[in-house]
Amino acid sequence: MGNILLSITIGILSLQFFTFTYRINGINRVMFNIPISIFEASIPLVQDTSEPILYFDREYLLNELTSYVDKSIYKYTDRYSLDLYYYDQGDYSICRSDYCNAVEVTLNARITLFDDYSKTMRFYIHKN
Repeated sequence: MGNILLSITIGILSLQFFTFTYRINGINRVMFNIPISIFEASIPLVQDTSEPILYFDREYLLNELTSYVDKSIYKYTDRYSLDLYYYDQGDYSICRSDYCNAVEVTLNARITLFDDYSKTMRFYIHKN
């Protein structure tokens, strides 16, 4: 009887561990595989000034990132939040203008009842 109870307990724990690692790896994959084309497409190339200022279009970037995450993350979690923080590249201070050339994307997701996932990645415009 003790062996059966121990076997069932180990089986349940193995299944829970597999589910946990499956979800965390899936969410990690969603975050690391964000297409760079989303960021490239959010840079407006047609401008009125003679010298172009490269910056991220906030509304477009938020819509595209939310759409990508919605399509990709539903298998791993149903509760998540996506936060974008625009900053200046030089001193990492908050960018208050509409012409920000660096963004920090933070994904927070609920994995299990007691475990949360949080990952932050930075993307910026760099001139070659």
